[in-house]
Amino acid sequence: LLHRWIMARASQQALSRAGTELYLDDLGGGGNAVPNEKLSAEKLSAEDAWISKCDLDAFAADIKALGKTLAAQQGDADVRHLNKIVCWQRACTALGVATMAMPLGPLPFNPIAVWFLSLGVLTRWTIVAHHVCHGGFDKCDTGGRYHRFTFGVGSVYRRCVDWLDWMLVEAWNVEHNQLHHYSLGEDSDPDLVERNLDNLRQMPALLAPVKYLVIAFLTVTWKWFYYAPNTFKVLSLNRMRREADPRLEKLSTQLQEDPCVVGDWHFLLGPSSLFFSNVEFFVRVLGPFFTTRFLLLPAAAAAAAA
Repeated sequence: LLHRWIMARASQQALSRAGTELYLDDLGGGGNAVPNEKLSAEKLSAEDAWISKCDLDAFAADIKALGKTLAAQQGDADVRHLNKIVCWQRACTALGVATMAMPLGPLPFNPIAVWFLSLGVLTRWTIVAHHVCHGGFDKCDTGGRYHRFTFGVGSVYRRCVDWLDWMLVEAWNVEHNQLHHYSLGEDSDPDLVERNLDNLRQMPALLAPVKYLVIAFLTVTWKWFYYAPNTFKVLSLNRMRREADPRLEKLSTQLQEDPCVVGDWHFLLGPSSLFFSNVEFFVRVLGPFFTTRFLLLPAAAAAAAA
């Protein structure tokens, strides 16, 4: 309820020019606030009853003031911290590449290299790219390198230099920054796990071993199996809405909200073919990361070790 109230208070002018972020400076009075009386009238659970007694206007003012205070404190120290994290991230990747071709006992691979490479990828995503794509460094002097509107977008080169992962950066910006954060825990949240895994949750207890096997599979594949195609589907839907694509009339709300995974489409005949083609997905989305991490880097490491 509180999340919905805050979102209702934000006008369309509070959105950035990319339509993916909310500026606290633009949150003012008025708008479509939900009055406390209405909240009091609703049937609230015991753990949510506090909101009917909360001064929502004062809470919004506190959040606005905090945002302004923190924004005013941004500066060179934040840039230095970002550069430090970037150096650690690059060091992890470099160590992973350096140890990739080193044998480790009878193992067919080097787990040390796997650990460092994965840590480099994870750090680049969750600490660097996540904060940059949310606009965390837009007002800092980074020479334009770490700005939400240029970071990893516009070309394969920028993606490879700034943030190369299984997901297309533009797709992740729309799916995560816009739909996920503006609809947290709601049906329109594309990352609503309990809905996305509803079929698994509804399985009878007798099939519990199957549930564990599915979860084990998703644990090690979810980013390319689910996240990459689903974010790309969201980007495609976003483009279709902007262009008033007539195909949208054929897409039910459920089809638009259902998760998209690799295997949902076959030779352009499945439901996902309405959003993108196999060639477009595998070449544009998965191709750069797969080619770089699973072909070029191992080949270079093997050649250096030979």
